[in-house]
Amino acid sequence: MAKAVEIIYGFHPVQEALRAGRRQFDNIIVTEGLDSNRAKQLAEEAALHHIRIERMAPGQLRALTGSDHPQAVAARVSAYPYVSLNTIIAHCGQRPAFIVVLDSLVDPQNLGALIRSACCAGVDGVVIAKDRAAGATPAVSNISAGALEQTLVARVTNIAQSINTLKEAGIWVYGLVAHAPQNIYESDWCEPVALVIGGEQRGLRPLVRKVCDLTVGIPQKGRIDSLNASVAGAVAMFDVVRQRRATS
Repeated sequence: MAKAVEIIYGFHPVQEALRAGRRQFDNIIVTEGLDSNRAKQLAEEAALHHIRIERMAPGQLRALTGSDHPQAVAARVSAYPYVSLNTIIAHCGQRPAFIVVLDSLVDPQNLGALIRSACCAGVDGVVIAKDRAAGATPAVSNISAGALEQTLVARVTNIAQSINTLKEAGIWVYGLVAHAPQNIYESDWCEPVALVIGGEQRGLRPLVRKVCDLTVGIPQKGRIDSLNASVAGAVAMFDVVRQRRATS
């Protein structure tokens, strides 16, 4: 059994980790006196997997998780199971690929929100940078409402090189940028695509932008010149969903 090295917290992250079956559990921890229907449901699922339940005072659980709002539930689990980029490509199978690449995204809030959107949009996998970027931490799992546990994430050392690997696999790579000559609504999302979303401060790095096949933007009005990375990513991802549904 893999050693428990992380404490994930929140009802949805723990439940989704149980259902995904990708992590090894040491135990599940709930606060003393918790007797809700959700707690009973979680206990039943834990029993099916032969995972023991531990009771803990609310203050102890907050200290254990490092969160002021652990939602009365946590679990000692193995490390998040990153996959290879090739695993994500293979996961696409015969259907048109839909992959999200995040270029140096550093804010865990944005990463969690984007992974939640990606999971809801049916993305095949998410690619993130290994260095100088947010990783798949328990906080990100909590922010994603457990979507991280159901999402394939590859952590790579070189985003530009990974984009070239995607292109070699027959996947068109679109960089999402402000003021692009083409907007997302004019793009063909029905082909195999990867959507590249830049970091919070500078967007796509020059080399990453250069290796993309195309750059696309989101048409905007008003005085605010740019969208938050997680909002922009969600808008673009769900346009892929809209277009593919309309042509299916």
